[in-house]
Amino acid sequence: MSNTTKFKLDDIAEAQETLLIGIISSAPDYTVCWHINKQLHINLSRCENLKFSAFQKSKKVSLPDLFSSEEKENNAETDHSEHHLFKFIDEQLFSDYYFMVNKGTRINLEAQLKRVTYFLEISGVVAENSEKIIFDLNAIEPIEMAYIIGKESLINKLQLLV
Repeated sequence: MSNTTKFKLDDIAEAQETLLIGIISSAPDYTVCWHINKQLHINLSRCENLKFSAFQKSKKVSLPDLFSSEEKENNAETDHSEHHLFKFIDEQLFSDYYFMVNKGTRINLEAQLKRVTYFLEISGVVAENSEKIIFDLNAIEPIEMAYIIGKESLINKLQLLV
C-alpha cells in the first residue's frame, strides 16, 4: 500500500494567497490605475472588458426574431454587462493584479457592495503583504478609502475572482 496524498483542484486554488480589496473613489478608472501603478510600482494596463450575463427575474424578455439582424444586435447589448478590466502579471514576484470596475453597463459585480467603485484583486506572493498594500492605497489622493473584502462576505464569489 502506497502513502500517496490526493489533492483536489480546490485545495490547490486555495493554497495560493488571494487578496480582494474594495476601493471607493470618484475618479475615473484610468486615473486611479495610474496612481496605483505609481504607488505600488506595477504596470496595470487596460485589457478586454469583462462580460457577464445580466438576468432580471422581473423583466420578461421577448424571443428574438432569427431573421432580423437588428434585434440580434440589440439583444446582445442588453443581455450582457461589461466592466472595464486592467491587469498586470508580475513574473518576478509570481503575482497577478486585476483592477475591475464594480458598476458595469447593466449590473454591479457585487450588488451588496454598491458603494465600492473598484476592486483590486492580487493573487500570489505579494498578497501576503496586505497591510502595507492597504496603507499604500489609502495614501493615494483620489482614493477615498481602500479596505480588504473578506471572501465570506461576498455573494458572487465566482464572478469576482478572475
